Amino acid sequence: MKQRIDLDLAGARLDLHRQWWLAEGLSVSPALWRHQAGSQVSAERGPTPATGGVAVWIAGPDWGVALSVELQLDGTALLAYQAPLGLVEERVRVRSLDAWDALLDDAVQRASRLKVQYAQLLAASCTTGWLDWFHGELWLLPDSLVRVRGGFVDTVVNSVGPGIWEHTATSVIGYDPVAVLGGHRTNKVIPFDGIAHARLHPGLTTAGLAVTMTDGTRHKLLWLSSEPARRVLADRLLPVLGSRLIR
Repeated sequence: MKQRIDLDLAGARLDLHRQWWLAEGLSVSPALWRHQAGSQVSAERGPTPATGGVAVWIAGPDWGVALSVELQLDGTALLAYQAPLGLVEERVRVRSLDAWDALLDDAVQRASRLKVQYAQLLAASCTTGWLDWFHGELWLLPDSLVRVRGGFVDTVVNSVGPGIWEHTATSVIGYDPVAVLGGHRTNKVIPFDGIAHARLHPGLTTAGLAVTMTDGTRHKLLWLSSEPARRVLADRLLPVLGSRLIR
């Protein structure tokens, strides 16, 4: 059974955060209270205790997104990052008022850095070398490559059968390079303008990319040959690198 959150205390803590955000020059809505009996959101507290959820809307003068956060009675927090390109939503479990405080701080920090942009999933089986046993996702962004480590289940699923064979459609994602690099030591952000030279190599079962950056840093990425990463990267990197790309 999910643990319920005291929304009145959560609302009081939200009001403290509102004062801090306003002092920092952010645009912040009043606390919005949603009552369980209906979906209507009111900007004013009713005469009865809150029974549905409490929410807030925040935006910064130089942000690329507007953020809304809602905490429901069962401890579910709904985060929505809205940008002209689209909406990115997240659902987070909040188990205490201290966790609610931390979530508000983290959500606002992320919103200040977040970019909502198009991205294409190139591989679901990407690793960072032969000794890296955990698969992850390899994403193609307009100006960079991003590798995000997956978990044990993802690795098993990709190992017993091919990964996602074709990744042709683009998705709208929320991209925060600080959060990506902080998520795990094997996560990678490889900006195209920092690549000195690169080599794409084929294989019967595994294909890969070796990259040397202008600062001397080296990156190695491997993925199942059944996935389209090598073909897509050849088309994308050739105009950027020219003769510095070996295929």
